[in-house]
Amino acid sequence: MAKTLIEHGWVIPMTQREHTIPDGAVALDGDRIVAVGPTAEVKATFKPDKTIDARGKAVLPGLVNTHIHLVGSLNKGTTEDAKRAMGGSFKRAIPLQEDYVFADDVYFPALVHGIEAVKTGTTTLNEMWWYMPEPAKVVKDLGVRAVVGGVVREMNTGQITPGKFDRTWLPELAKRNLDECEALIQEWHGAAKGRITTRVAPDGPDRARPETLAKCGELARKYGVGLHTHCASVPAEQAFMEHNYGKRSVEVLEDCGLMGPDMLAVHCVFLSDRELEIFRSTNTKFGHTAYLVGKRGYMPPMEKFYTSGIEISLASDWISNDMWTIMKAAVILARVQSGNVELIDAWKALDMATMGGARCLGMDKEIGSLAPGKKADVILVDMSAAWVNPIRRQNVVSGLVYNAQGGDVTHVWIDGELVVDNRRMTTVDEKEAIRECQKVADKVWERGKHLFGDELAAE
Repeated sequence: MAKTLIEHGWVIPMTQREHTIPDGAVALDGDRIVAVGPTAEVKATFKPDKTIDARGKAVLPGLVNTHIHLVGSLNKGTTEDAKRAMGGSFKRAIPLQEDYVFADDVYFPALVHGIEAVKTGTTTLNEMWWYMPEPAKVVKDLGVRAVVGGVVREMNTGQITPGKFDRTWLPELAKRNLDECEALIQEWHGAAKGRITTRVAPDGPDRARPETLAKCGELARKYGVGLHTHCASVPAEQAFMEHNYGKRSVEVLEDCGLMGPDMLAVHCVFLSDRELEIFRSTNTKFGHTAYLVGKRGYMPPMEKFYTSGIEISLASDWISNDMWTIMKAAVILARVQSGNVELIDAWKALDMATMGGARCLGMDKEIGSLAPGKKADVILVDMSAAWVNPIRRQNVVSGLVYNAQGGDVTHVWIDGELVVDNRRMTTVDEKEAIRECQKVADKVWERGKHLFGDELAAE
Protein backbone atom coordinates (compact mmCIF):
# COMPACT_ATOMS: atom_id res chain seq x y z
CA MET A 1 0.00 0.00 0.00
CA ALA A 2 1.32 3.40 -0.94
CA LYS A 3 2.74 6.00 1.38
CA THR A 4 0.61 9.16 1.24
CA LEU A 5 1.42 12.65 2.48
CA ILE A 6 -1.46 15.06 3.09
CA GLU A 7 0.25 18.45 3.32
CA HIS A 8 -0.44 22.16 3.83
CA GLY A 9 -3.87 21.60 5.38
CA TRP A 10 -5.41 22.95 8.55
CA VAL A 11 -4.88 19.86 10.70
CA ILE A 12 -7.25 19.31 13.62
CA PRO A 13 -5.89 16.21 15.38
CA MET A 14 -8.52 15.97 18.19
CA THR A 15 -5.76 14.87 20.56
CA GLN A 16 -6.26 17.80 22.92
CA ARG A 17 -8.73 20.62 23.18
CA GLU A 18 -8.14 23.63 20.92
CA HIS A 19 -5.01 22.10 19.36
CA THR A 20 -4.83 22.88 15.64
CA ILE A 21 -1.96 23.04 13.14
CA PRO A 22 -2.50 25.82 10.55
CA ASP A 23 0.00 24.50 7.96
CA GLY A 24 -0.08 20.88 8.91
CA ALA A 25 0.55 17.49 7.42
CA VAL A 26 -0.51 13.91 8.06
CA ALA A 27 1.58 11.01 6.79
CA LEU A 28 -0.06 7.66 6.00
CA ASP A 29 1.89 4.44 5.56
CA GLY A 30 -0.43 1.60 4.62
CA ASP A 31 -3.36 1.49 7.02
CA ARG A 32 -1.64 3.59 9.73
CA ILE A 33 -0.88 7.20 10.48
CA VAL A 34 2.87 7.56 10.99
CA ALA A 35 3.34 11.31 11.49
CA VAL A 36 1.29 14.43 12.29
CA GLY A 37 2.70 17.93 12.58
CA PRO A 38 3.75 21.07 10.72
CA THR A 39 4.23 20.34 7.04
CA ALA A 40 7.92 21.26 7.02
CA GLU A 41 8.69 18.92 9.91
CA VAL A 42 6.77 15.94 8.52
CA LYS A 43 8.23 16.34 5.02
CA ALA A 44 11.74 16.38 6.42
CA THR A 45 11.51 12.72 7.47
CA PHE A 46 8.68 11.15 5.43
CA LYS A 47 9.17 10.23 1.78
CA PRO A 48 5.75 9.62 0.19
CA ASP A 49 4.71 7.79 -2.96
CA LYS A 50 1.81 10.21 -3.35
CA THR A 51 1.22 13.76 -2.13
CA ILE A 52 -2.15 15.43 -1.59
CA ASP A 53 -2.20 19.23 -1.48
CA ALA A 54 -4.72 20.11 1.24
CA ARG A 55 -4.43 23.91 0.98
CA GLY A 56 -7.79 25.45 1.81
CA LYS A 57 -8.97 22.29 3.53
CA ALA A 58 -9.33 21.06 7.09
CA VAL A 59 -7.74 17.69 7.83
CA LEU A 60 -9.61 15.73 10.49
CA PRO A 61 -10.03 12.21 11.82
CA GLY A 62 -12.96 10.38 10.26
CA LEU A 63 -16.30 10.87 12.00
CA VAL A 64 -17.84 8.06 14.07
CA ASN A 65 -21.59 7.40 13.91
CA THR A 66 -22.52 5.17 16.83
CA HIS A 67 -26.05 4.18 15.80
CA ILE A 68 -27.35 3.66 12.30
CA HIS A 69 -29.83 1.47 10.44
CA LEU A 70 -28.52 1.37 6.88
CA VAL A 71 -31.81 0.09 5.46
CA GLY A 72 -33.47 3.09 7.12
CA SER A 73 -33.12 4.94 3.85
CA LEU A 74 -36.51 3.40 2.99
CA ASN A 75 -38.03 5.64 5.68
CA LYS A 76 -36.98 8.89 4.02
CA GLY A 77 -39.96 11.11 3.37
CA THR A 78 -42.32 8.87 5.34
CA THR A 79 -42.26 9.97 8.97
CA GLU A 80 -41.00 13.50 9.61
CA ASP A 81 -44.27 15.34 8.94
CA ALA A 82 -46.71 12.58 9.83
CA LYS A 83 -49.70 13.79 11.78
CA ARG A 84 -49.55 12.73 15.42
CA ALA A 85 -52.63 10.54 14.99
CA MET A 86 -50.91 8.67 12.14
CA GLY A 87 -47.64 8.41 14.02
CA GLY A 88 -44.20 8.24 12.55
CA SER A 89 -41.90 5.60 13.91
CA PHE A 90 -44.37 3.10 15.37
CA LYS A 91 -47.24 3.48 12.89
CA ARG A 92 -45.22 3.90 9.72
CA ALA A 93 -41.48 3.25 9.82
CA ILE A 94 -41.32 0.14 11.99
CA PRO A 95 -44.42 -1.56 10.51
CA LEU A 96 -42.97 -0.88 7.05
CA GLN A 97 -39.68 -2.50 8.02
CA GLU A 98 -41.30 -5.44 9.86
CA ASP A 99 -43.89 -6.47 7.31
CA TYR A 100 -42.91 -5.09 3.90
CA VAL A 101 -39.09 -5.10 3.73
CA PHE A 102 -37.50 -8.47 3.02
CA ALA A 103 -33.91 -9.66 2.92
CA ASP A 104 -33.52 -9.18 -0.84
CA ASP A 105 -34.71 -5.56 -0.48
CA VAL A 106 -31.87 -4.55 1.83
CA TYR A 107 -28.72 -4.22 -0.25
CA PHE A 108 -29.25 -1.16 -2.46
CA PRO A 109 -31.16 1.00 0.07
CA ALA A 110 -28.46 0.19 2.63
CA LEU A 111 -25.75 0.97 0.10
CA VAL A 112 -27.21 4.40 -0.67
CA HIS A 113 -27.54 5.20 3.03
CA GLY A 114 -23.94 4.13 3.53
CA ILE A 115 -22.78 6.31 0.64
CA GLU A 116 -24.48 9.28 2.29
CA ALA A 117 -22.59 8.59 5.52
CA VAL A 118 -19.19 8.06 3.92
CA LYS A 119 -19.38 11.01 1.52
CA THR A 120 -20.21 13.35 4.42
CA GLY A 121 -17.14 12.22 6.36
CA THR A 122 -18.17 9.24 8.45
CA THR A 123 -15.55 6.50 8.46
CA THR A 124 -16.93 4.28 11.23
CA LEU A 125 -20.53 3.09 11.64
CA ASN A 126 -22.26 1.21 14.43
CA GLU A 127 -24.95 -0.64 12.48
CA MET A 128 -27.80 -2.72 13.84
CA TRP A 129 -30.96 -4.08 12.26
CA TRP A 130 -32.51 -7.23 10.88
CA TYR A 131 -31.61 -9.43 7.91
CA MET A 132 -28.01 -9.82 8.90
CA PRO A 133 -25.60 -10.24 7.28
CA GLU A 134 -26.96 -8.13 4.38
CA PRO A 135 -25.69 -4.84 5.89
CA ALA A 136 -22.30 -6.49 6.53
CA LYS A 137 -22.03 -7.11 2.78
CA VAL A 138 -22.75 -3.41 2.17
CA VAL A 139 -20.09 -2.41 4.68
CA LYS A 140 -17.55 -4.66 2.98
CA ASP A 141 -18.32 -3.26 -0.49
CA LEU A 142 -18.30 0.39 0.65
CA GLY A 143 -14.93 0.06 2.31
CA VAL A 144 -16.20 1.67 5.51
CA ARG A 145 -15.24 0.61 9.04
CA ALA A 146 -18.21 -0.75 10.97
CA VAL A 147 -19.48 -2.57 13.98
CA VAL A 148 -22.37 -4.72 12.78
CA GLY A 149 -24.90 -5.78 15.40
CA GLY A 150 -27.29 -8.67 15.06
CA VAL A 151 -30.67 -7.55 16.40
CA VAL A 152 -32.53 -9.83 18.79
CA ARG A 153 -36.25 -9.25 19.29
CA GLU A 154 -39.12 -11.42 20.51
CA MET A 155 -42.11 -9.81 18.87
CA ASN A 156 -43.37 -8.09 15.77
CA THR A 157 -42.33 -4.58 16.76
CA GLY A 158 -44.76 -3.11 14.24
CA GLN A 159 -47.51 -4.09 16.67
CA ILE A 160 -46.30 -1.85 19.51
CA THR A 161 -49.20 0.41 20.52
CA PRO A 162 -49.06 3.17 23.15
CA GLY A 163 -51.22 2.26 26.14
CA LYS A 164 -51.16 -1.44 25.31
CA PHE A 165 -49.45 -3.38 28.09
CA ASP A 166 -49.42 -6.89 26.72
CA ARG A 167 -47.16 -8.48 24.12
CA THR A 168 -47.52 -11.47 21.83
CA TRP A 169 -44.14 -12.98 22.56
CA LEU A 170 -42.55 -15.08 19.84
CA PRO A 171 -39.88 -17.28 21.50
CA GLU A 172 -39.09 -18.95 18.17
CA LEU A 173 -38.23 -15.54 16.66
CA ALA A 174 -35.93 -14.77 19.60
CA LYS A 175 -34.16 -18.10 19.22
CA ARG A 176 -33.74 -17.57 15.48
CA ASN A 177 -32.36 -14.07 16.04
CA LEU A 178 -29.90 -15.33 18.66
CA ASP A 179 -28.74 -18.07 16.30
CA GLU A 180 -28.40 -15.55 13.45
CA CYS A 181 -26.45 -13.20 15.69
CA GLU A 182 -24.05 -15.97 16.70
CA ALA A 183 -23.57 -16.89 13.04
CA LEU A 184 -22.92 -13.22 12.22
CA ILE A 185 -20.21 -13.05 14.89
CA GLN A 186 -18.59 -16.26 13.71
CA GLU A 187 -18.54 -15.23 10.05
CA TRP A 188 -17.96 -11.47 10.14
CA HIS A 189 -16.08 -10.52 13.31
CA GLY A 190 -12.68 -9.36 12.07
CA ALA A 191 -13.67 -9.58 8.40
CA ALA A 192 -12.48 -7.22 5.64
CA LYS A 193 -8.97 -7.08 7.15
CA GLY A 194 -10.43 -6.17 10.53
CA ARG A 195 -12.64 -3.31 9.34
CA ILE A 196 -15.76 -5.22 10.37
CA THR A 197 -16.43 -6.21 13.95
CA THR A 198 -19.69 -7.32 15.56
CA ARG A 199 -21.98 -6.79 18.53
CA VAL A 200 -25.09 -8.35 20.04
CA ALA A 201 -28.00 -5.94 19.70
CA PRO A 202 -31.13 -6.57 21.77
CA ASP A 203 -33.74 -4.45 20.00
CA GLY A 204 -34.98 -2.84 23.21
CA PRO A 205 -35.93 -3.72 26.78
CA ASP A 206 -39.65 -3.78 25.93
CA ARG A 207 -39.20 -5.92 22.81
CA ALA A 208 -38.02 -9.13 24.47
CA ARG A 209 -38.60 -10.88 27.78
CA PRO A 210 -35.96 -10.41 30.50
CA GLU A 211 -34.76 -13.99 30.07
CA THR A 212 -34.10 -13.30 26.39
CA LEU A 213 -32.30 -10.05 27.21
CA ALA A 214 -30.11 -11.99 29.62
CA LYS A 215 -29.25 -14.47 26.83
CA CYS A 216 -28.04 -11.54 24.74
CA GLY A 217 -25.58 -10.68 27.48
CA GLU A 218 -24.45 -14.28 27.71
CA LEU A 219 -23.84 -14.43 23.96
CA ALA A 220 -21.85 -11.19 24.00
CA ARG A 221 -19.67 -12.40 26.84
CA LYS A 222 -19.14 -15.77 25.15
CA TYR A 223 -17.49 -14.07 22.19
CA GLY A 224 -16.06 -11.03 23.94
CA VAL A 225 -18.09 -8.54 21.91
CA GLY A 226 -20.11 -5.51 22.98
CA LEU A 227 -23.82 -4.78 23.23
CA HIS A 228 -25.96 -2.19 21.46
CA THR A 229 -29.62 -1.36 22.17
CA HIS A 230 -32.44 1.15 21.84
CA CYS A 231 -33.49 2.41 25.27
CA ALA A 232 -36.17 4.70 26.73
CA SER A 233 -37.10 5.79 23.23
CA VAL A 234 -40.75 6.75 23.78
CA PRO A 235 -43.06 7.27 26.80
CA ALA A 236 -44.97 4.08 25.93
CA GLU A 237 -41.82 2.02 26.49
CA GLN A 238 -41.35 3.21 30.06
CA ALA A 239 -45.07 2.81 30.75
CA PHE A 240 -44.91 -0.79 29.53
CA MET A 241 -41.84 -1.56 31.65
CA GLU A 242 -43.31 -0.11 34.82
CA HIS A 243 -46.67 -1.81 34.30
CA ASN A 244 -45.18 -5.26 33.67
CA TYR A 245 -42.02 -5.26 35.77
CA GLY A 246 -42.43 -2.44 38.27
CA LYS A 247 -39.15 -1.02 36.97
CA ARG A 248 -38.00 1.26 34.21
CA SER A 249 -35.99 0.30 31.13
CA VAL A 250 -32.47 0.91 32.45
CA GLU A 251 -33.25 -0.83 35.72
CA VAL A 252 -34.42 -3.95 33.87
CA LEU A 253 -31.36 -3.88 31.59
CA GLU A 254 -29.18 -3.70 34.70
CA ASP A 255 -31.03 -6.64 36.29
CA CYS A 256 -30.39 -8.63 33.11
CA GLY A 257 -26.65 -7.95 33.31
CA LEU A 258 -26.50 -5.72 30.23
CA MET A 259 -25.46 -2.34 31.62
CA GLY A 260 -21.72 -1.75 31.65
CA PRO A 261 -18.75 -0.37 29.70
CA ASP A 262 -19.41 -2.67 26.72
CA MET A 263 -23.03 -1.51 26.34
CA LEU A 264 -23.94 1.39 24.07
CA ALA A 265 -27.54 2.52 24.57
CA VAL A 266 -29.18 5.00 22.20
CA HIS A 267 -32.00 7.55 22.27
CA CYS A 268 -32.44 7.44 26.10
CA VAL A 269 -35.01 10.24 25.93
CA PHE A 270 -37.25 9.43 28.88
CA LEU A 271 -34.85 8.70 31.74
CA SER A 272 -35.20 9.19 35.47
CA ASP A 273 -32.38 10.44 37.68
CA ARG A 274 -32.03 6.89 38.99
CA GLU A 275 -31.48 5.61 35.46
CA LEU A 276 -28.89 8.29 34.76
CA GLU A 277 -27.03 7.25 37.89
CA ILE A 278 -27.01 3.62 36.67
CA PHE A 279 -25.48 4.83 33.40
CA ARG A 280 -22.79 6.72 35.30
CA SER A 281 -22.00 4.08 37.91
CA THR A 282 -21.79 1.23 35.38
CA ASN A 283 -19.83 3.27 32.79
CA THR A 284 -22.48 2.50 30.17
CA LYS A 285 -22.09 4.50 26.95
CA PHE A 286 -24.73 6.77 25.38
CA GLY A 287 -25.41 7.36 21.68
CA HIS A 288 -27.20 10.70 21.22
CA THR A 289 -29.39 10.81 18.10
CA ALA A 290 -29.77 14.58 18.41
CA TYR A 291 -31.16 15.40 14.96
CA LEU A 292 -33.62 12.50 14.91
CA VAL A 293 -35.14 13.10 18.34
CA GLY A 294 -35.22 16.83 17.68
CA LYS A 295 -37.42 16.21 14.65
CA ARG A 296 -39.70 14.12 16.85
CA GLY A 297 -40.09 17.05 19.19
CA TYR A 298 -38.46 15.68 22.32
CA MET A 299 -34.96 15.39 23.74
CA PRO A 300 -33.08 13.38 26.36
CA PRO A 301 -32.24 15.27 29.57
CA MET A 302 -29.09 16.64 27.95
CA GLU A 303 -28.16 19.13 30.65
CA LYS A 304 -27.90 16.20 33.05
CA PHE A 305 -26.12 14.01 30.50
CA TYR A 306 -23.55 16.66 29.58
CA THR A 307 -22.67 17.34 33.21
CA SER A 308 -22.75 13.71 34.41
CA GLY A 309 -19.42 12.37 33.19
CA ILE A 310 -21.23 9.74 31.10
CA GLU A 311 -19.43 9.04 27.83
CA ILE A 312 -21.49 10.49 24.97
CA SER A 313 -21.26 9.98 21.21
CA LEU A 314 -23.36 11.16 18.28
CA ALA A 315 -25.51 9.06 15.99
CA SER A 316 -28.01 9.29 13.16
CA ASP A 317 -30.44 6.35 13.58
CA TRP A 318 -32.05 6.56 10.13
CA ILE A 319 -33.20 9.03 7.49
CA SER A 320 -30.33 11.57 7.80
CA ASN A 321 -26.69 10.53 8.18
CA ASP A 322 -24.84 13.85 7.83
CA MET A 323 -22.87 14.11 11.07
CA TRP A 324 -22.29 17.85 10.52
CA THR A 325 -26.04 18.38 10.82
CA ILE A 326 -26.15 16.13 13.87
CA MET A 327 -23.33 18.09 15.56
CA LYS A 328 -25.26 21.32 15.11
CA ALA A 329 -28.41 19.72 16.51
CA ALA A 330 -26.50 18.41 19.54
CA VAL A 331 -25.44 21.95 20.42
CA ILE A 332 -28.47 24.01 19.46
CA LEU A 333 -31.25 21.82 20.85
CA ALA A 334 -29.51 21.30 24.18
CA ARG A 335 -29.02 25.06 24.55
CA VAL A 336 -32.68 25.69 23.81
CA GLN A 337 -33.76 22.88 26.11
CA SER A 338 -31.62 24.01 29.04
CA GLY A 339 -31.40 27.74 28.48
CA ASN A 340 -27.68 27.38 29.14
CA VAL A 341 -25.60 28.57 26.19
CA GLU A 342 -22.39 27.39 27.90
CA LEU A 343 -23.61 23.81 28.31
CA ILE A 344 -21.88 22.56 25.15
CA ASP A 345 -19.68 24.18 22.51
CA ALA A 346 -18.47 23.32 19.02
CA TRP A 347 -15.31 21.63 20.22
CA LYS A 348 -17.29 19.28 22.46
CA ALA A 349 -19.63 18.45 19.58
CA LEU A 350 -16.69 17.59 17.32
CA ASP A 351 -15.12 15.54 20.09
CA MET A 352 -18.33 13.54 20.49
CA ALA A 353 -18.34 12.92 16.73
CA THR A 354 -14.75 11.66 16.75
CA MET A 355 -13.05 10.55 19.97
CA GLY A 356 -16.35 10.28 21.84
CA GLY A 357 -17.61 7.82 19.27
CA ALA A 358 -14.33 5.91 19.40
CA ARG A 359 -14.50 5.68 23.19
CA CYS A 360 -18.13 4.56 23.13
CA LEU A 361 -17.22 1.71 20.78
CA GLY A 362 -14.09 0.74 22.69
CA MET A 363 -11.98 1.71 19.67
CA ASP A 364 -10.24 4.82 20.99
CA LYS A 365 -6.78 3.27 20.72
CA GLU A 366 -7.35 2.73 16.99
CA ILE A 367 -9.52 5.58 15.67
CA GLY A 368 -11.00 8.98 16.58
CA SER A 369 -7.92 11.20 16.38
CA LEU A 370 -4.94 11.90 14.14
CA ALA A 371 -1.95 10.42 15.94
CA PRO A 372 0.95 8.17 14.96
CA GLY A 373 0.02 4.52 15.24
CA LYS A 374 -3.69 5.03 14.75
CA LYS A 375 -5.68 3.77 11.80
CA ALA A 376 -5.48 5.90 8.67
CA ASP A 377 -9.09 7.12 8.81
CA VAL A 378 -8.82 10.73 7.60
CA ILE A 379 -11.13 13.26 5.95
CA LEU A 380 -10.58 16.56 4.14
CA VAL A 381 -13.19 19.33 4.43
CA ASP A 382 -13.26 22.19 1.90
CA MET A 383 -12.93 25.52 3.71
CA SER A 384 -13.19 27.68 0.59
CA ALA A 385 -17.01 27.81 0.44
CA ALA A 386 -18.76 31.09 1.13
CA TRP A 387 -20.64 29.65 4.12
CA VAL A 388 -17.38 28.78 5.89
CA ASN A 389 -15.71 32.13 5.22
CA PRO A 390 -14.26 34.34 6.50
CA ILE A 391 -12.21 32.01 8.69
CA ARG A 392 -11.24 33.22 12.13
CA ARG A 393 -7.88 31.55 12.65
CA GLN A 394 -8.20 31.60 16.43
CA ASN A 395 -11.33 29.42 16.36
CA VAL A 396 -11.43 27.39 13.17
CA VAL A 397 -13.31 24.52 14.85
CA SER A 398 -16.35 26.66 15.63
CA GLY A 399 -16.32 27.91 12.06
CA LEU A 400 -16.41 24.34 10.78
CA VAL A 401 -18.95 22.86 13.19
CA TYR A 402 -21.47 25.67 12.84
CA ASN A 403 -20.99 26.41 9.13
CA ALA A 404 -19.58 23.43 7.25
CA GLN A 405 -21.86 20.94 5.54
CA GLY A 406 -21.51 17.29 4.70
CA GLY A 407 -21.11 18.15 1.02
CA ASP A 408 -17.92 20.07 1.87
CA VAL A 409 -16.09 16.77 2.50
CA THR A 410 -13.84 16.17 -0.50
CA HIS A 411 -11.63 13.19 0.40
CA VAL A 412 -12.06 10.22 2.73
CA TRP A 413 -9.43 7.62 3.62
CA ILE A 414 -10.46 4.51 5.54
CA ASP A 415 -7.76 2.07 6.59
CA GLY A 416 -5.45 4.01 4.31
CA GLU A 417 -7.62 3.44 1.25
CA LEU A 418 -8.95 6.48 -0.63
CA VAL A 419 -12.68 5.78 -0.56
CA VAL A 420 -13.84 9.27 -1.61
CA ASP A 421 -11.67 11.14 -4.10
CA ASN A 422 -12.67 14.74 -4.85
CA ARG A 423 -16.28 14.02 -3.74
CA ARG A 424 -16.52 10.83 -5.82
CA MET A 425 -16.93 7.31 -4.42
CA THR A 426 -14.12 5.03 -5.57
CA THR A 427 -15.46 1.74 -4.19
CA VAL A 428 -19.01 1.58 -5.59
CA ASP A 429 -21.03 3.06 -8.45
CA GLU A 430 -23.09 5.73 -6.72
CA LYS A 431 -25.43 6.46 -9.63
CA GLU A 432 -26.26 2.80 -10.16
CA ALA A 433 -26.86 2.36 -6.43
CA ILE A 434 -29.32 5.26 -6.39
CA ARG A 435 -31.16 3.92 -9.45
CA GLU A 436 -31.50 0.47 -7.93
CA CYS A 437 -32.44 1.88 -4.52
CA GLN A 438 -35.31 3.85 -6.08
CA LYS A 439 -36.67 0.68 -7.69
CA VAL A 440 -36.65 -1.11 -4.34
CA ALA A 441 -38.17 1.86 -2.52
CA ASP A 442 -41.04 2.18 -4.99
CA LYS A 443 -41.75 -1.53 -4.61
CA VAL A 444 -41.64 -1.47 -0.80
CA TRP A 445 -43.74 1.69 -0.51
CA GLU A 446 -46.35 0.16 -2.80
CA ARG A 447 -46.51 -2.94 -0.61
CA GLY A 448 -47.06 -0.84 2.51
CA LYS A 449 -49.15 1.95 0.97
CA HIS A 450 -51.99 1.53 3.48
CA LEU A 451 -49.59 2.85 6.17
CA PHE A 452 -49.73 6.22 4.42
CA GLY A 453 -53.50 6.43 4.14
CA ASP A 454 -53.74 10.07 5.21
CA GLU A 455 -51.40 11.06 2.38
CA LEU A 456 -53.35 9.02 -0.16
CA ALA A 457 -56.59 10.65 0.95
CA ALA A 458 -55.06 14.09 0.40
CA GLU A 459 -53.98 13.37 -3.18
